[in-house]
Amino acid sequence: MASELALDKGCLYRRKNRPTIYLKFTPRKGGKPIHLSTGKTNFLAAAATAQVLIEKYDGKTSGQVKGQKLTIGSFCRLPDKHDPQDRGGQFWQYLLANRAGNTRARHRDILTNQILPTFGALRFDQLEPEAIETWKQRRLGKVQRGTVLKELHCLSAIFRVARKVYRYTTQNPVADIEKPTVPKRKKPIPTADEIRLFLDAAALLKPYAYASLLTVYQGGLRIDEARHLEPSDVDEAENVVHIRVKKGWSPKDQEDRDIPLVEPMRTVLLTLKHQNPTARWLLPRGDNRTYHCARCGEATTHLGNLRTTILALAKAAGISKRMTHHILRHCNSTHNRENGAKDYEVMALLGQQSTKIHTIYTHADWQNIVAATTRLGAAIGQDGLSAWLSAQARDTEASDETDV
Repeated sequence: MASELALDKGCLYRRKNRPTIYLKFTPRKGGKPIHLSTGKTNFLAAAATAQVLIEKYDGKTSGQVKGQKLTIGSFCRLPDKHDPQDRGGQFWQYLLANRAGNTRARHRDILTNQILPTFGALRFDQLEPEAIETWKQRRLGKVQRGTVLKELHCLSAIFRVARKVYRYTTQNPVADIEKPTVPKRKKPIPTADEIRLFLDAAALLKPYAYASLLTVYQGGLRIDEARHLEPSDVDEAENVVHIRVKKGWSPKDQEDRDIPLVEPMRTVLLTLKHQNPTARWLLPRGDNRTYHCARCGEATTHLGNLRTTILALAKAAGISKRMTHHILRHCNSTHNRENGAKDYEVMALLGQQSTKIHTIYTHADWQNIVAATTRLGAAIGQDGLSAWLSAQARDTEASDETDV
């Protein structure tokens, strides 16, 4: 440091081999000192610039100081695919640590197609509600209202994380924007009898998919949880299926839970486990196709989303209502309640964390959860299980004949 000049709230100094003069000061009591370049080469001009900088940053946290320079694009930057060490911006790192895969995928699409191209070059304090409103109205003329609502929620999440977690800003301009109203009409889901016909059709027409569909429905699993089930997750001694955090993958909200292993799901999963105990995944695909799993970090034979299979089986069972793998999870919740299960028992079974009172103060009795899952298994019936076991026996005989 060649020379320095004391000020009322800091000091000016020169750095070696640097032509400009720097300002050192503490913006708030108890905070760490920061160093800013004045851009000036003489102390008189630097002192005037330093006064402006001190007024600008006075009373702000270090996060707010950094936030005044940080752009939205830098904060939300996606990782470079060609650099395995690149983790992306802080908002993307927050999503990786705290949000499920589907939520991250939705945010990635919105960031790539809308947020970064539109607002990426702006700093947090530069984005005004007027600019957001203009963008919203333009988007409403191009896409559905529900799409615009999701995009606004993503932009609001960016400011919420920047404000609450990193203290880069003190405001959320999205909060002042009128959100598009989207009619919320619950679509009817298949009845318990329709699901029984659906599973019976799977056992007869698509035996390879019966185990997956039965497990998703009776166990209330998310499709990603079903994909990552391993033979070791089926505990025959304790009669439970463990949904556990694993390397490279975790359930939603990173919450471990147990699923009662009762009929007919018990027979199906134990049969698959004993047939191939060294398999990577418990639930089989209908083919040997592999694809790259971002969570596992390698090409693997994961269970697909079964969309084509589900639509074909719904048509065969005479179900005109909308059917997806996630609707089977909704059916689990609805049918369990119809069969007498209490709300907190179903919440514990499905791993739901949305109702804080239930989560904090209510404890589900394990026996009641087992009873609820058993009742659902009894409602499914034995016809599908018998057909599936027959198909398995035929496949085994055909395989033995081929080997001979």
